[in-house]
Parts: sequence; C-alpha cells; structure tokens
Amino acid sequence: MRFWLTLGIAVSLSAGRPHSSVTLLGKGQLPVITADSRGTIHLVFGREDTLFYASSADLGKTFSKPLAVTRLPELVLIATRGPQIAAGDKQLLITASDKAGNVWAWSRPRRGGEWSHAVRINDQPDIGREGFQAVTALSDNRFFAAWLDLRGNKRNKIVGALSVDGGRTWNPNQLIYQSPDETVCECCRVSVAASGNNIAVLFRNWLNGSRDLYLSQSRNGGQSFSSAEKLGLGTWKLNACPMDGGGLAVTGPASFLTAWRRESSLYLCRPGQPEALLGPGRQVALAADKKHWVAAFQQGGSIRLQTDLGEATEFGPGQTPSVTISRGEAICVWENERSISTAVLPLH
Repeated sequence: MRFWLTLGIAVSLSAGRPHSSVTLLGKGQLPVITADSRGTIHLVFGREDTLFYASSADLGKTFSKPLAVTRLPELVLIATRGPQIAAGDKQLLITASDKAGNVWAWSRPRRGGEWSHAVRINDQPDIGREGFQAVTALSDNRFFAAWLDLRGNKRNKIVGALSVDGGRTWNPNQLIYQSPDETVCECCRVSVAASGNNIAVLFRNWLNGSRDLYLSQSRNGGQSFSSAEKLGLGTWKLNACPMDGGGLAVTGPASFLTAWRRESSLYLCRPGQPEALLGPGRQVALAADKKHWVAAFQQGGSIRLQTDLGEATEFGPGQTPSVTISRGEAICVWENERSISTAVLPLH
C-alpha cells in the first residue's frame, strides 16, 4: 500500500470506495458536467457537429434523454477541445468553438425552455483556432469565458470576456496574459472558476523552456486581472506540448484549488503554496465544495477518482473525465469508445 500526503491528508491508492454502477448515456464525445445551486446536474457533449444536453434531478443516478441543442458546422471536438457548460443563478450557458477559430455561446433559462441562437464571444473573428475555451458562472446572471487567442501577433495568449446579461451579449474582450516568450502552451486547455467577484483562470505557460501551470485572478468581477502566478515549486522543461491542461475548483470564498500534471505525475496545489503529489496520471479534472475535493483523471486506459477521504476508485476504461460535487455526491462523466459513461461516488 502506498501513501502520499496531499494538502495535509494521507491518501491511499489501494482500495476504492463503493460507487454506483457505470451507466452508458449513448454516443458522444468530450462530456462536461456541472451542478447548480439547487442540486440539478447539467451535462453537455458533442456528437459529430451537434451539441447535446442532458440533466439529472437525482444527483446523477439517472439522466434525461440527451437532446440536441444546436448544430455547429465544423465543431471542434478533439483532445479536450470540446463544449463547456456553466449554471448560473438564472441561466444555463453552453460554449463551443468552431474550426475557423470562433467561440460561440447558447443560453436558456435554468428551469427549462428553448436554447438561444448562437452568440459569438470573441470580438475579432477567427482568432481562437486552437479551440480551447472555458466558461464559469458568477452571481447576478453573469458569465465569464476565457480562451487561447491569436490576435495581434498570431501567437497564443489568454483572452477573456464577461457577460452581464446571461450570455446574450458579451463585453469587449480583454487580454489576461501574454507570455514574454511569445506564446503560452498551444495545445493545453484553459480552465476558469469563480467565487463571488473572484475569478481564476488556469493555463499552461511556455516560459524559459518550461511548461508549467499558471494562475491569474480577478478580484473585481473580471474588470482586471493580476499578474499570472506560477503554481508549484518544481518545473517541467519540455521542448514539446504535453497536451494536458489542469483542473480548477472553488473551495471557499475567494479560495481556489488546482490539479495538474508535471511529467508523468499529477499534483494538487493552492496558489502560493507548495504542490502535493497526487500520483501518476493525466487529463485531470477537479471539483470541490466546502468539505471535500475530488480529482478525476486518466491512469493508463482507466478513469480513476481520488478524494480527500483517502481512497482512490477505478471506474473502468475511458478518457477525458469531468466531475462535479452536489449534496455530498461526486458525479463523474467520461468518454469511452465515442460513448458517454457516468457514475456516482458518495462522499459520506
């Protein structure tokens, strides 16, 4: 039996906690999941050039039949470049990229209704050609999106935009970070999360030959962002792209936790603190609440869940997991052979 000390918690990677059986939802790729404040679970995924949405009213035990949201010609749907979803206090928002390099948004009332027509978030056309984008919800019907952007010098940088009307319109785009070495890591996903007016943007940088994770934060609802902060004490010198971003979660008021890969290992890290070894793996997703954190990741060809409770659970074959926490349950979704699988892990 092996143990690692992760943020003050001894973690065993030997035996797993009891979990629900794995449920197959149907054909699709790159699922992403989130929970709203009332405990409803919201899921988005892609199939060819169509976006699909499903929901669960029983904490992930069952899901509604996935329904088509819209067709997006040339939908980007490869290597974690997939649709994203956020649940606000009034609206749901789905974002996705096309191969031309545009980031699009669709919204609808959280309680139900029709999805809106597509709204383009980037205010310059065809500048997000890597296809990596993320979105999070704030209070008062606001959303914030961030993506890899080529504007200006045709080098990837981190750009974002705020919507104050539930995703119907978007403020002028703003530069969040530009690497002094010309570009951030081109093939690694960006993550965003929000707590009150505090927004965090997580991305993999390319600086002085290192491919490390950095975090930039806003304390004023996205009006301005701090200088990007490197996460962890170690570094990863690599003359190639690892094609692996990081996970980001809110653990309390203005408090964020990150998870990410360096070489063949995964780490947990709070801003300004040393990293803690999680174990071997890749493609990590992270969720947290005030009591628990859950990391879902790929190890070999299998999906595993690691929690602060000290045990890891293996769900079976798959890739590109996404995870959320609601009412003491961890709900995980992932892709396996171009199909969507789900499972639930109790955190009590």
